[in-house]
Amino acid sequence: MQNALITLLKQNRAMLLERWTIQTLQTYPAESARFYSQETNQFANPVGHAIRQSLADLFDAILEGRDVEVIAPLLDSMVRIRAVQGFAPSNSLAFILFLKVLLRDELDAEIHSKRLGKELVAFEERIDGVLLVAFDIYVKCRQQLSDIKNKEFVNRHAQLLKRANLMSEETRLS
Repeated sequence: MQNALITLLKQNRAMLLERWTIQTLQTYPAESARFYSQETNQFANPVGHAIRQSLADLFDAILEGRDVEVIAPLLDSMVRIRAVQGFAPSNSLAFILFLKVLLRDELDAEIHSKRLGKELVAFEERIDGVLLVAFDIYVKCRQQLSDIKNKEFVNRHAQLLKRANLMSEETRLS
């Protein structure tokens, strides 16, 4: 889908990506945000690198109108990082909505003057679809974390019972 809005967004890609990255990094505590934004070495700062790369790939995928099957893997690393870091669900996924706000903040006058309102609404609907995909990924990640924690708890409990000789032979076999 190539239209005047997509052309405008492509022309402003670098600025939008930079601002989107800054806003996303600002959701972290100040010290973490400073490190993630200043350290550019991907090995010294894998989280910061993943954020930058994920946002760039996601932006391009949304611009190109790619299908969910393509977008989901692009979201996976970003959402997984935020799910593991203990963000609330709303904070974990707010970075996607930042793009909608940025478009209006940075390009509103041009969008209005070129009468691109309908195209903007369609593009924002695409962003909303990405948010829904991200939510599914987030829930799946949180469920995996919960399963791991539960299994770890059960294993620890079983080890304590074995050490105290409180586990019967029947319990051990089941």
